[in-house]
Amino acid sequence: MIKYSVLLILLLGVHCILSYSCCVPSQWQGSSLSHDDSGTEFTKNYYYDAANLLVRIDIIYSDGSFNQSTYSSYASLTQTGSEWVLNNLDGSCYATGPDYWNSQCFGDKYGVPFVSSTNKINTFSNPSNGITVITDIYCLPISITNKLSNLEFNFFNTQSYISDETVFSAPPSCK
Repeated sequence: MIKYSVLLILLLGVHCILSYSCCVPSQWQGSSLSHDDSGTEFTKNYYYDAANLLVRIDIIYSDGSFNQSTYSSYASLTQTGSEWVLNNLDGSCYATGPDYWNSQCFGDKYGVPFVSSTNKINTFSNPSNGITVITDIYCLPISITNKLSNLEFNFFNTQSYISDETVFSAPPSCK
């Protein structure tokens, strides 16, 4: 009987380890560096606020050919929100429609299964869609790779807070 109890505890422990998941902090910001298909380098700046259901993402090409900011806001978790895309080069802005709120979580139940955790670094990967996510112990992204799209985003300056709440305020041309 004791053998079976120990075996059950071990199996539950292994299951818990293999089914590990995490979500980014409720607020975070950071940047990533990547390259497009032609090899042009671009930076993305991310601002994520799950408490207020707000997201802003800037895409800035190093050669100056492209610079846009996307402002997304959601009324609730069950409704679609509004999204504005600002061309920072000419000041034009247009409305698009985002999907529903998307929590930024990783693990088996989120479609990117847990693989390993070493040196306070977590690895999640789904070979069928080519996505691999590496996070720190707080679930802030370190890198995201999509092998099928040949994209890799290497993150830097990630912080578990928003340094300036006004980053979510779209300019008047976007209203």
